[in-house]
Amino acid sequence: MDIIEFVTKNMNPPQKDAIETMTGPLLILAGAGSGKTRVLTHRMANIIGQGAAAPDGVLCVTFTNKAAKEMEHRIYKILADMGVMIREQLWINTFHSFCVRVLRSHITLLDYKPFFTIYDSSDQLSQIKKVMTALSINDKMYPAKNFQSRISHAKMLGLSPEAFGKSSQRLMDQKTFEVYKAYEVEMKRANSLDFDDLLMKTYDLFRMYPDILKMYQEKFQFIMVDEYQDTNHIQYLLVQMLAKAHRNLCVVGDEDQSIYSWRGADIKNILNFEKDFPEAKVVKLEENYRSSANIVNAATSVIKNNSQRKDKTLFTSNPEGDLINAREERNEYDEAKFVAKTIQTMTNEGEGSFNDYAVFYRTNAQSRVLEEQLRTLAIPYRLVGGVRFYERMEIKDMLSFMKLSINPADDIALKRIINVPARGIGKTTVDKIEELSAQNSLTMFNGAQKAIQDKIFNAGTTGKLRRFVDMMEELQNSALTFRLTDFYHIVLDRTEYLAALKKDESPEAQARIENLEELDNAIAQFAKERGEESTLTSFLEEMALVSDVDSLDQEQNSVTLMTLHISKGLEYPYVFIVGVEENLFPSGRASESDNPEDVEEERRLAYVGMTRARKKLWLTYTKMRRVWGQEQFNAPSRFISEIPQNLVSYKSAAEAPRFVSRYGDSSGADSSSNWGQTSAGFNRNKAREDQDFDFQSFPDDEDGFSDTASGGGTGYNKGMRVRHPTFGVGTVYAMEGTGDNLKVSIMFTDNTIKKFVAKYARLERV
Repeated sequence: MDIIEFVTKNMNPPQKDAIETMTGPLLILAGAGSGKTRVLTHRMANIIGQGAAAPDGVLCVTFTNKAAKEMEHRIYKILADMGVMIREQLWINTFHSFCVRVLRSHITLLDYKPFFTIYDSSDQLSQIKKVMTALSINDKMYPAKNFQSRISHAKMLGLSPEAFGKSSQRLMDQKTFEVYKAYEVEMKRANSLDFDDLLMKTYDLFRMYPDILKMYQEKFQFIMVDEYQDTNHIQYLLVQMLAKAHRNLCVVGDEDQSIYSWRGADIKNILNFEKDFPEAKVVKLEENYRSSANIVNAATSVIKNNSQRKDKTLFTSNPEGDLINAREERNEYDEAKFVAKTIQTMTNEGEGSFNDYAVFYRTNAQSRVLEEQLRTLAIPYRLVGGVRFYERMEIKDMLSFMKLSINPADDIALKRIINVPARGIGKTTVDKIEELSAQNSLTMFNGAQKAIQDKIFNAGTTGKLRRFVDMMEELQNSALTFRLTDFYHIVLDRTEYLAALKKDESPEAQARIENLEELDNAIAQFAKERGEESTLTSFLEEMALVSDVDSLDQEQNSVTLMTLHISKGLEYPYVFIVGVEENLFPSGRASESDNPEDVEEERRLAYVGMTRARKKLWLTYTKMRRVWGQEQFNAPSRFISEIPQNLVSYKSAAEAPRFVSRYGDSSGADSSSNWGQTSAGFNRNKAREDQDFDFQSFPDDEDGFSDTASGGGTGYNKGMRVRHPTFGVGTVYAMEGTGDNLKVSIMFTDNTIKKFVAKYARLERV
């Protein structure tokens, strides 16, 4: 078998064409699930096998270390099967790792010492804060993360401080310019580079030393770039520089999967490839090998509504498969119950294992209710790209403020939040307070009070400590007098935690705000379920248990939870996309934007999410969703209406609410008589009788048990097996009181005993 026959075996015609085209500029438009990695690896093997270039004369660049390693492994295997011996190290890298390899050899030309260090994001932020202090810039008025974001943006554009100084465009304010300039001086003094520098300094090297650039141009006769739609401007410049001499540049990508503009990716790089290289050949990989025909056709129908795209249509030879499931629930809790119950039922019936199921959402905050319901049904899960909701930094910070408000002796909570948000109380001060407290057998809070009284610190530090102690004493008084739901807002306001996040313009800060909003929803739900029992003490007790008993092995067979952005590049047999509603997906910011490109990127995100599914796809939405403790009523997402009706099975578990005539326009209803008429033209009232799963509300007494049941008319018996929505399955251990005052003690599987007011416990008999 000759080389061409070997590398193109079992390939379709467009795949063969891409592999056999070795010279000149080549644009491979690779639709979702079209086998692009297979094409890339076999194309590189063909170039090496044919002798067109030495193994280390081909540069292949991708975006993640995982993808680079997988590609390298595949190419080594293909070449070994072809009998080609490899003695050199292949150049299969991410952009950053490629640049590190170049800079390790030539960094001295840029006046750096050979053994430079690389700063991560937190190191970079510390350096910026140091610079700000030297420039007497107040971190509260001008958050360091804002400077970090702007400096990163400048480097993505390939602009140094000097270039900004000469630029006629007002891309940077004077303070940012000063910080950027001083930051660069400090970084060089530290002989360090940040992540953006790795690209920027390589670009500077090639620009300032043409002979170095020429050496790499001659070395890499062939260049291949994966995920080209995700390149930013500095990456684009580097590729153009390296490929300028020989023009043997192959880029692979899909503009329909460009979803990272918020971190600098420029979709125009792939859209304008043929302008950059007029002689370019274009090969379209349009056959999807991953998903059922109904999923492929549905995703294709959605993405065709975008204007920023090439002319291509995804298709598949796979069977039609099941219809897309569009499911309406009353609220996010019922939505999460539906997802969890569906997964439980399907796996019990032998339809896949937990590893085959994934749940995608638009924002990290949406994971909380999903986590709770999966935990209730004892379904193991893992979060990808995040930590569990109650372990997230901002949530733990808030819980620490609340803990210290009712228990001033909680030294761990105090140490966590004494300088959060930043109030100028540094580690040295905290260490001295801790030492003073130990010497006098005091709590750290009392130790701080003593330090103020005895004037142990200078006036400035004493003033900062006094403001913290005064704030906490106010919160301690408020905790005694305000309801739990109101107290949470008092904490957010008095600590200025939320205000500090709102000053921060970074995407991370926005995600943290959304998580605080979701904690608000959790508190509101707790208050609703517990009634008079919903005290601050009982809430903190439950939250502690939620974290402590949750010891599932995340490496074992488990359902995957992740944001839609993280899902790119992955695939699962069964996929749920939750929260498919206007103002959530697409986001409110995109919906309200004057720039149509913002909604187009959200639509690309929907396309990415849908095409992760192989067998079955669910799109769920709710009639009502809590945002900052307030009920909001959003229409189903426009993305659902863009799917042809014949590809969708619509079902609803939501009843027409009493406010329908008042809110009809905002929630997709024309009037109370035709509630549920979606923009896709489906009347949900006809599907009210849902035969798959029935998640009805609890009866008015809310305990889920009849008063006529055994056990002295209480509805409970000692030893009865019940399920709690948060803690899972347990056994009735003891009962006391009667009627509305009946309290039930439950022993859970971890041998902890919890007491509940039966009226508000929402216990289900198992």
